[in-house]
Amino acid sequence: MRLSDYLKSNFYDANELCSLIKVEPEQLQQWQENSIFPNASYSIDNLIKCSSYLGLYECVEVTDYYPRGALDWGHMLLRHEVEHSSHAYELFQNKYITTLKACADKGIVSEDDKFGDDLIEHIQQVWQQFLCSKYGVISQNGTVEEVVFIDLGRALVDRITEDRTCITVPAEQRALLHEALKLLNRSLSHNAAHERQDSLRYKYIDSVMQKYDLSTC
Repeated sequence: MRLSDYLKSNFYDANELCSLIKVEPEQLQQWQENSIFPNASYSIDNLIKCSSYLGLYECVEVTDYYPRGALDWGHMLLRHEVEHSSHAYELFQNKYITTLKACADKGIVSEDDKFGDDLIEHIQQVWQQFLCSKYGVISQNGTVEEVVFIDLGRALVDRITEDRTCITVPAEQRALLHEALKLLNRSLSHNAAHERQDSLRYKYIDSVMQKYDLSTC
């Protein structure tokens, strides 16, 4: 699949996103300047060469692409009348903690300090990464739920497999490892062709399943 096809199939361009949220592009830019909305996941510079009866014309067109989950985030900003970063962060933090608790209720728990005593500090760091659109690239839709699934899933895989270095996984840990892989499978991006060998999906799902002879999640 061509990169342009991949982006059109999995992301909204800036104009589409603004139309769906029902805001002007200037509003989106203001949200980003106020640190309440993520940056674009991909920015494509296209050199256009147009040939016609009147001659050759060249120009550069820049297109920004946003994850599908940015639509829900934009609607939430409007619904809660968010104007300041502190308010947006509060909503992000509440969603993160609620999602983490839902995982814990299902028995999917990590002993890593970043989900315990250091949770608030960790969420603050993740919030900055969210705004920079790290998760708009590595997740399927850029939602807060996917952020939690990726954070928790990676932490569990790293602990159970000793950072993916141990030879075998103890039998009593395999069920939890399966749950971690399910979280990652639900949330990690399938990535554009040029990114796949360096992607988290390859490192944390494909390679782990092959190394430890795990069945499909």
